[in-house]
Amino acid sequence: MSKLRLLLWILIAWPLPALIAGALGWEGVWGSGSALKDYLIPIPVAGGALHVPSFVVTGIIVLLMPGLGAVGAARLRALLVGLALAGVLWLLNLHDLWLAQQTGVKFSASLWQQNPLGLFLACDAVMALVFTAGAAPRPWLRLDVLTLILLLLSTALPLGMAKPRASADPPFRAGMSQRGEMRGDEILMVFTRLDTRAADFRRLAEAWTEDLAAMAHPRFHIDAEDMAVMFTRNREAAQRLDRAQVEFTLCLYEDGAAPQWLQGAGDCFSGHAGFSERLARAAAARPQDEPAELRHYLAARELCAREKFAAVESGRGLQLTSAFVCDGLPRRRGELLQKFPDESRLQAPAR
Repeated sequence: MSKLRLLLWILIAWPLPALIAGALGWEGVWGSGSALKDYLIPIPVAGGALHVPSFVVTGIIVLLMPGLGAVGAARLRALLVGLALAGVLWLLNLHDLWLAQQTGVKFSASLWQQNPLGLFLACDAVMALVFTAGAAPRPWLRLDVLTLILLLLSTALPLGMAKPRASADPPFRAGMSQRGEMRGDEILMVFTRLDTRAADFRRLAEAWTEDLAAMAHPRFHIDAEDMAVMFTRNREAAQRLDRAQVEFTLCLYEDGAAPQWLQGAGDCFSGHAGFSERLARAAAARPQDEPAELRHYLAARELCAREKFAAVESGRGLQLTSAFVCDGLPRRRGELLQKFPDESRLQAPAR
């Protein structure tokens, strides 16, 4: 009878997680289409390989349980209940739940997550409990210290993995970014677990943007000149660029203008013209009968001659837009001389 039970166990327990994941629309572990096919194949390049450990362990329990006495069967049942609870905990979005509780922000993410290990463990443990429900006389569980340990030991791993990760989260985490309407304008959403109204929040936030690793200052981006760094305590909002959840905006400018703090999703761009905008205006103000590339060069030459540009310490950022354009004027002049050799205005030095 035990062999028949084991055969039935194999026929039901192996495909069950794949059928559930397929019905829920999950993707394969390696992004290979539907999880239905991926979870059924027990080879290293497929998601089914992750199912093998829990399937083998619970299968051995199904095979051995009928031959055990009341004490041994109760102990194994406690282990199976613990494994089932661990699987459910891995399926829960524990990390974001803990983070929402820690920061006091309303939890708005999905309660469940696609975790194949959690699904495999929960399905195998529950099916093993079903198959061994009548395998030994009562008590079904023994209420003693060892039973409690077996119940809780399996749940310690998913709980331990979630809680340290949440508490060890960096104070700032960059989310989604978007270009503004004008060239050089950039919007960056940032999730923070800090209290945005704390006395030292702004100092910590500005220090974070100064760190090259954060990539949150326009001078670290060759295409950005003005940046609106929007802080939110809602992780999902940072990924969706949901401006309604922004608490404060930090305006940063690569040309040396002082940073500004604005309430909510503030406008950092309309009151400040970056170098690219000033260059575009200078070029547009020149005679329209000039060739476009010559008009752009002459406008840049005039702008570079009269503007003062921000100085950045060596190693503290990428080349600024103004420096990129102005330092490239001699090379650009050489290119234009080949195209317009008789243009008198190109005879003067570029800078």
